[in-house]
Amino acid sequence: MRIREKIIDTINDKKNIRLDEFINNCLYNQDAYYIKKNPIGKYNDFVTAPEISQMFGEIIGSYIINYWITHINSTFNLVELGPGKGSLLKDILRVAEYKKKFLRSAKIYLIEKNKELIKIQKKNINHSDLNITWKKELAFNSSIPSIIYSNEFFDCLAIRQFLKKEYWLEKYVGYNRNTDQFYFVDKKVNNKKLITKLEKLYENDIVEISSIRERFFDKICKKIKKDKGIIITIDYGYNKSLNNFSLQAVFNHKKTHIFDNVGKQDISSLVNFNDLISIAKKNDLKIDFFSNQKKFLLNYGIVERKNHLKKSKSKEEQKNIDIAFERLTNDEQMGKKFKVLIVSS
Repeated sequence: MRIREKIIDTINDKKNIRLDEFINNCLYNQDAYYIKKNPIGKYNDFVTAPEISQMFGEIIGSYIINYWITHINSTFNLVELGPGKGSLLKDILRVAEYKKKFLRSAKIYLIEKNKELIKIQKKNINHSDLNITWKKELAFNSSIPSIIYSNEFFDCLAIRQFLKKEYWLEKYVGYNRNTDQFYFVDKKVNNKKLITKLEKLYENDIVEISSIRERFFDKICKKIKKDKGIIITIDYGYNKSLNNFSLQAVFNHKKTHIFDNVGKQDISSLVNFNDLISIAKKNDLKIDFFSNQKKFLLNYGIVERKNHLKKSKSKEEQKNIDIAFERLTNDEQMGKKFKVLIVSS
């Protein structure tokens, strides 16, 4: 049965479903978008930073290796959450070629549910002499330190949306049989514990909450606190109050409505980095870095890397490197929209 039909059946049983349940069904059902489709690339739905330029992954790789040399320098878990096509890890491993002990010490885990993407990752990453394991779910079976990193991972975890009028309302999804269309339903919030949480969070009468995002980040924070290490997460998000709801859908590089192309398009939302920072602090972790992507890349050497890459290149190749640099660092492109959070033990 198709995703759309499954969601309609669920709504018919319940009258309506919570927004996060709708999103989870669209993205993570056994036949859904992130399970069956390859969404990444010029001819698919969106392009991520590692696909734009090797410079991005090489800067992250340099940071990771330097942290390992300084703070671990022994066997460790290297964990990527949602590795896409494997481009980011490929660039990290290229940087690591000069530090063979790092490669020998790394137990690499790629957390990926999408079978099509796993095939692409295995093809793109030469892993014959590396200790790489693919897992559908994140689980830690050892007490060694971990370096856990992600790029555009937390933004695709489902959210709930709330609006303050005379009282708090939460968005649900309904279905109209006559018009064959989904629609939003605003339902009054009666849970006192939830109302208390909303009152603490809201500033502009709207709040987005992702319980799954909070639980997942708390899980990796607890691992780092217990066994030491670092978490690096890069995503488009915010650390101030929202003026508008941030949920969006993308199909073939164009913004659409979340009720279009059900189960066949990307659905994401801005990450509330204040929530992640708060969770890290509750776990008594250190905030090593928090700012936008532009500042992170400039601080850790992307200009020098760009200039090095341009040496001995044709004018056309140099132009493409400059264009990629602009996409990654320009304020109006990815530079300020994406945030970088690094927390450590």
